[in-house]
Amino acid sequence: MITLVPFTSADIPTLVSWIPDATMLLQWAGPTLDWPLTAEQLERNLKSSGPGTSHLIYRVNNLAGEHAGHIEIKSIDPVHSNAMIGKVLIAPAFRGQGLALPLMNAVLKICFDDLKLHRVGLRVFAQNTGAISTYKRAGFVAEGLDREVRRTPDGTWWNACTMGILEHEWLDQKRRAALQPDT
Repeated sequence: MITLVPFTSADIPTLVSWIPDATMLLQWAGPTLDWPLTAEQLERNLKSSGPGTSHLIYRVNNLAGEHAGHIEIKSIDPVHSNAMIGKVLIAPAFRGQGLALPLMNAVLKICFDDLKLHRVGLRVFAQNTGAISTYKRAGFVAEGLDREVRRTPDGTWWNACTMGILEHEWLDQKRRAALQPDT
């Protein structure tokens, strides 16, 4: 249903067009990028990523090969065998089409099967209930709540949830999926 391919400079203008305002930027990138989002900021982020680094950035393609989203694996720590997922985004035109769960499964496959990690974590703002539901369906467990960690442009405070999934949980989930009859 989706494929992950390395994000390139050519993908930057499309990604910038998906972030219409400062609140959406905060929800997507937390405090790591500044409004207005610019190609230069994303170019710097891209230059610090790639094979052999602790940061991988992917373009999400749908079945038709269209640019349908974005996701990053960051803080890859081979010594302690863990990493964080960040900057997860489904393009506005593709929301509601069932791409989020396949996206999470694809990135977890890279994390656990290719990178051989033990733990993968993420942080998500608590009001993003759709994302939290997807992460739970992908096997993530809520591990904590950080209260009022970010202030939005309109002055509202947002809480952030920390979630994680362990290698054995991923493997158990894959085994259960393999036992499910095809419908």
